[in-house]
Amino acid sequence: MKRLTLTTLFVTICFFGSTYAQTNVIRGKIDMKLPNNPTPTIEVSLDQSFFNLFINFTLNLPEFSEYAEMIDGIYIQSYDKQSPDLKNMKNEFQKTLKTENWEQIVKVKDELYVSMLFDETPGVLNGIFISFTEKQNTTFVNIFGEIDFQKLGVLFAKIMETSPDFMKKIKIDANFANISDKKSE
Repeated sequence: MKRLTLTTLFVTICFFGSTYAQTNVIRGKIDMKLPNNPTPTIEVSLDQSFFNLFINFTLNLPEFSEYAEMIDGIYIQSYDKQSPDLKNMKNEFQKTLKTENWEQIVKVKDELYVSMLFDETPGVLNGIFISFTEKQNTTFVNIFGEIDFQKLGVLFAKIMETSPDFMKKIKIDANFANISDKKSE
């Protein structure tokens, strides 16, 4: 009788434990804390509590609060390019993306990777994962939530409408001289 009770208890705990673990997985969120990670030089973690606070401060700017409502979290980690195990980290992230059926949208050899996890609802993303390498750093960015592209476009148009100088303030730091030099060679 004790054996049957213990077996039943064990099966029940395993079943409910795995169900609980599956319901706590947030679609689009990548675990950025891999074992044996070097210490990041920059680490930013913005979770739902930050976005709730942001929404409260932007009540008079509905276009910003609507955007913030779509995002559940943003995690950014940047590492010195000379950090140990950086290649293993990149490989581990790529393996996770592949296992979870993320679609690679952009790949520039060893410099830039952009992957997206699409929702079953057309036009909705559950996650964006970006990995890019600059001269000194490699950075990983994970944005997750229920991001509606159409709604995002409408919100961006509203922002442009309220602040026409918005695009003038955006700066793109790129060295196009190197590209033209390579073409002429």
